[in-house]
Amino acid sequence: MLGFYLFCIYVAVLSVLAGPSHRRSEKWWVEIITDLPHCTYYFGPFDTDKEASSNTPGYIEDLESEGAKRLSIRIKRCQPSDLTICDEFSEGIAA
Repeated sequence: MLGFYLFCIYVAVLSVLAGPSHRRSEKWWVEIITDLPHCTYYFGPFDTDKEASSNTPGYIEDLESEGAKRLSIRIKRCQPSDLTICDEFSEGIAA
């Protein structure tokens, strides 16, 4: 009986260690928050943070060419539900 319990514990530990991790399944994204208009943009997904980082200058250039003023840039693991999130008030000003 003790052997059966040890086997069950062994299988449980293996399933936790070998199972898919939510964190491991998330891809890397570039998050750019602009001041004008006040928007958050997500670019990705990327397999590595280095890949995301190497693509960031192009995204910044595109946003700046459209007149956006950059506030902050972050490269992070996430799964954004929306790729562009803007305040309704700032959209009216920018239009």
